[in-house]
Amino acid sequence: MASAGWRGVRRMLARCLQLQAAGSLPGTLMLVGPAGLGREALAIELAATLVCRRQGGPGCDCSSCQRVRRGVHPDVEAIDVLPEKTEISIEQAHQVVDNVVQRPYEGMRRVWILSSCHTPPLNAEAASALLKTLEEPPWHASFLLLASNPARVLPTIVSRAVQLRVPHPGREELLSLLALAHGCSVERAAEMLTGAEGDAELALRGGEGLSSTLTGLEELISAALGADGLAILRTVATARQLPSGTDLVGAALLRLAAKADREAAERFLNAAAALVIAEDRRALLHLDAESVLVGTLARIAVGWGGR
Repeated sequence: MASAGWRGVRRMLARCLQLQAAGSLPGTLMLVGPAGLGREALAIELAATLVCRRQGGPGCDCSSCQRVRRGVHPDVEAIDVLPEKTEISIEQAHQVVDNVVQRPYEGMRRVWILSSCHTPPLNAEAASALLKTLEEPPWHASFLLLASNPARVLPTIVSRAVQLRVPHPGREELLSLLALAHGCSVERAAEMLTGAEGDAELALRGGEGLSSTLTGLEELISAALGADGLAILRTVATARQLPSGTDLVGAALLRLAAKADREAAERFLNAAAALVIAEDRRALLHLDAESVLVGTLARIAVGWGGR
């Protein structure tokens, strides 16, 4: 949890501790920010403080805080997609609702950390099952919901949480994090960030091969948007094998737009926007990521070819 040392995260944590001391910290918080760039660290440190009988904080090394950081404290539970599953299920939601009435085992409070409150991976039925609990959690319970983009969270969830935007790390902090995450030098981390067009989250997830991956996707997408049906399928197959494949396709579209003439750039940007909209809506339509990519690229390709 090196990112707990970031200045922005420390300031936000200090503010949360002030609210907690005054008895005015909301029971359900949505921590908004890119994955891996501070929000998880803030959630862990805040959870440690909420359960700690010494009132915790980043400098606290008591047994309770150490166990929260290691993920083994009985009063802090993570809600995540289970192995072999693709979403957070209604059964998991029911388990939370059933358990939330129980008092803390040993700490001051019980804390649930929802790894992503986007839908997906949060099943719409599971979200509905959690609404009452999120709106009025017991006095001894706190919920920390993690999100990159509130627009991808169901409005019923958004309305029941107070949003806190996690400050973005400074460049030096970011390069140190990338170097640590990928086991490389700070200089190489800077090259990764440049290859990701300055997108810190993409650089964090993409790793050493990010630049070549995006270049390959650009070639496939250019053919796909030229109404090449086989290229559409190849693009989807490639994205399916990559972590955050849909996001990488979006990044490749933006890179293509930056290199293209005005008319072509507009089309690439429209394709990227259509992909974002389709991704936001796919949970409501019960579609998987592959269907979204095929449908979006095919629809844009048809429109492109007709011009």
